[in-house]
Amino acid sequence: MAKTKSKTKKSSTKKVEEKIIKEEPKKEVETYLVPLFFQREPIEKDVHVADMFYHRISNSFSLECYAPQHEADIEMIVEGDISVSGNKGAISCISKAESPISWITNICRSREFSGNPFIAGQAQESYEA
Repeated sequence: MAKTKSKTKKSSTKKVEEKIIKEEPKKEVETYLVPLFFQREPIEKDVHVADMFYHRISNSFSLECYAPQHEADIEMIVEGDISVSGNKGAISCISKAESPISWITNICRSREFSGNPFIAGQAQESYEA
């Protein structure tokens, strides 16, 4: 009788490692805050007279005045569009109704808040509603 050799194959099992990547949700800016000052320099310090807010969720602006004697003047300025000087002296207008985020972030560079008599600070981002 002939002997037959039987070969057994070992089955190889590969462990598949799955990496679960948890992505943190990106925080979105909820509110922009711009402080407004009455120019008093170089004699005195500039006076903080108001804060301008843009609420992204409701797409609305709000103004909080701290000096009632300047409230009407500030309201007249912030109701309209702003004009910003470009690199080569060209002046461009930014519409408050069409691009409110661009309007609020560029208000510090606007000609309306260039120190006659009001100055706008840099827009500060808030991630809380």
